[in-house]
This record gives sequence, C-alpha cells and structure tokens, in this order.
Amino acid sequence: MHKKVKMTYASLLCFIVSLFLAKFLHKKWLLGVACAGIFVYILAFVFDTILLIYLGKHFGFYVVTFIKTSIIGAPFSTFAKELALLGCVILAILLFCMILYQKISPKLTKNIKFIPIFAIFFITAFLTNPLYINAKELYEIYNPPVAKFKKTVYPYIAVPKPKQAAKNKNIVYIYLESFNRNYLDEKLFPNLTPYFSNLNNKIDFTNTTQVVDTDFTLKGLFGSHCALNYIYVFDKDKMDKNFSKNIKCASDILKEQGYYLYFMKGADLEFQSTRTFLNHRKYNEMKGKIEILEQGEKNLNAWGVDDDDMLEIAWEDFVRLSKEKKNFLQTLLTIGTHAPNGFLSKSCENLPFASDSQMQKAAHCTDFLVGKFIDKIRASEFSKNTIIVLQNDHPLSYSSDTKLDTDLRNSKNFFMILDDDINGTVTIDKKGTSFDTFTTLLGYMGILGEMNLGRNLLATDSLPFKDDDEIYKKASRIFTEISYDEIMRDSKIYTD
Repeated sequence: MHKKVKMTYASLLCFIVSLFLAKFLHKKWLLGVACAGIFVYILAFVFDTILLIYLGKHFGFYVVTFIKTSIIGAPFSTFAKELALLGCVILAILLFCMILYQKISPKLTKNIKFIPIFAIFFITAFLTNPLYINAKELYEIYNPPVAKFKKTVYPYIAVPKPKQAAKNKNIVYIYLESFNRNYLDEKLFPNLTPYFSNLNNKIDFTNTTQVVDTDFTLKGLFGSHCALNYIYVFDKDKMDKNFSKNIKCASDILKEQGYYLYFMKGADLEFQSTRTFLNHRKYNEMKGKIEILEQGEKNLNAWGVDDDDMLEIAWEDFVRLSKEKKNFLQTLLTIGTHAPNGFLSKSCENLPFASDSQMQKAAHCTDFLVGKFIDKIRASEFSKNTIIVLQNDHPLSYSSDTKLDTDLRNSKNFFMILDDDINGTVTIDKKGTSFDTFTTLLGYMGILGEMNLGRNLLATDSLPFKDDDEIYKKASRIFTEISYDEIMRDSKIYTD
C-alpha cells in the first residue's frame, strides 16, 4: 500500500478517536476550539479529496500552480456545478460542527485527564493529514538542494547542438487542447475521429506519455518546446525578464535558422501568461482572442473564439505566410475540447454523431475541423513544402462525463508528423514522452538528435524513466539554475 494512503488511514483513525474524546473536554471554550479544529480538518480533507477526484492530484505545487494560472481569470461559469457543490459541502461541514457543539456542550464531563489524550490524537490527525504532508513537500520544493540535484540531473541533460536543417520545410504545429489518444480507439469510441484515424503520409507515435509538471496548457507547450519542465509560475509582475534564457528551445533554434514564428489560439493571450511565454520563445507574431476579434465578428465560447473561426483565420494566415516568408513555424492551439465539457463550434452543430456526451461531440468536432484544415493545406500548392504536426498539449484533466474519464484513464498522448515525403503510415511504438515531441520533429528535419531532456524517437530511445520520475521533478526544481557551461564542463571532466 502507498505510504500516503497508509498515512491517510492513520489520520482518519486518529480523527475519529478524537471525536469520541471531545465529550470529555471540561470547558465550553475548549469544545469550541475543538469544533473549530474539526471544521478545519474536515474541510481540508474534503478539499484534498475533491482535488484527487477532479485533478488526480493531492494538494501540492501542481495544484497551487494550476489554481494561480488556470483558475484565476478563467470563466467561472464553466465550473459552476463544481463550485456550487463545494459551497454545499462547506455549509454541511459547518452545520455538523455546530450540531456537535450543541449536542456535547450540555454533557461536558469534568475529567481533565482526557484533555492531553484528545490533544495527542487530534494533533496526530492533522500531522498525518495528506494536506499537511503535501504542504510540507511544497515548502521543500521551493527550497531544493541545488548542488545535489544538479549532480543527479546534469548527466541526462543534452546541450542542444543544432545543424542546419536538411529538410527546411514550413511547419504547421497544431496543439489539440486536452486531447487523448484513446479517442482514436474504435472499440471505445466508434467513428469518433474518422479524419485523424485515416490520415496518410504520416509517422504515428503510439506510445508517448505526459511528463510530470507539464499537466496544463502552458506547461505542456513549454515541455514540448523546451524538453524541460519548471515549477515556477509565469507571472508578469514577479517573473524575471531573463526567465528561461539559460536554456535553448525548439522555437529558438528554428528562429536562428531563419524561421518566422507565428502563434494563434482562441483564448486570451494574457491567460496563463501565454504572451510572456511566446516572447521568451522569440515568436514574431501572436494572436489570441482580442487580436482575432479585431479581424471581425466571431463566435465565442466561455474561453474564447470558437475553433472553426480561429482555423478560418489560420488558413488565411497560412496562405499569407507561405507566399511571404522563406520559412515559418505556424503554431496553433485549439480550444474545443477544453475541460470539463468542451465546446461545440457552430460549424459542428448539425454534425451527426451517435453519443450524447458533450465532450465526445467536442472531440468529434475537433477531428472534423482540424481534419478539414489539414485537407486544405494538403490540397494547396504549398503542401509539398509543409510539415504538419499534431499533438495534444496535455491529456484531459477531468470531465463531467464520468464514463469518459474511465475510458480515457491511462491513455497515451496523441502525436503525429504529416509530410508528403512519408510513404503511407509509419508507426513508432517505442516509449516516448511529451519532452520528445518537438525534439523528434527537429530530428526528422535533420537539425539535432537530442535537446535538454528530449530525444529524437526516430533515431534513439527516450530517457529510461517513468513520467513522474525524481529526475524530472528535480530538473524542474533547479530549472533556473541549469547552466550549459557547467554541463559541458562536467561532461568533459567525466570523459577525461
């Protein structure tokens, strides 16, 4: 049994014992303090349980970061049911504590010797509570032993050594919001993704997974671009202007090779500080909700512009860039399959699909819209000079459709490279991670074989670690301290 699960059981046992002992408290004010503590304990326990249900995580850095970057500024109407449920739970806990106080206070027993016993069990319940344990770990995350972690991590960080691209085509890199590879499983989801499932001239990577600390959009984009993860939050007020300048990422390398960098998504660029990320990654042109709306009236959902309208502009910009730029990277991020229920673009309202699941309809719509966008590129005069990449930014965190959550459990990531030069379908089933995706594209183009913690899956194996391995966690904790000069110096020392 997992250590934290055992601690949870111990915490609950101590808490239940302390509830029985509460009746021996000999003063009303002591009982009042105890009831206040009981309220805090139950609330903390319920809060942590809700996090486990919806995010699959105990309270910790991921949750703090997620709340700060993904909840603050988000449309609360999307989470109205969950917020109402939380409010009801808090009210129920408060009523329970009030009833407990009223029931016990008339029957207080003047037995002072039970007070220390109550205190021991009650304090132990708090100290073994998952929320306390993870809060303690959160403190340790912010105060890592940098030198010790560098010694562990440095042997696995590959300093990027790019060569001029042998296949210097234009790139359309499409990140699919919260998409999962299981959507392509005909047994689980019949006819859900007919376009993606029948694409040809492709390399299909069927065994890639998501690395720890890359579990929401901005971190997913960062992990793909940079093959590294970080624990720090993009915060315009607090983030140093040189953040991440100590490393080199895929977009930086393409920029150095003369590529024009373009990014567009339907949501606001200020959300999760996407604009800051893009500036750090040297993007030339970026469009979000505000910039898209400036080009004319568009249909909106709770998060931003619908995918059909965004992809219409993306197509116009693709044609423009193909005519104007020698080489370009056009990065797009869809929004239709955003948790918890997804959004159906107007173009998909009459699209026939058997399931009543709102999220499945959204996934079907994404397949339809992105598939049509790919068809337009492939039918154009620019097809032979364009590489298209499909990748999810991260798996679906949770859905209001509980059966869907079950069907998507342990799903692999979605990652494909499409190019007219590829004959038929090439399937790569070797293990890979979200760190390997953009690195593999650069490898396919002949630019490099490894970058930071990413590896080119077409030529070598991914790092031999689980997705939540301590190597990845330690790398994220010393991210801003990573030095290529130190890595090359240490490598030379070990080689000599």
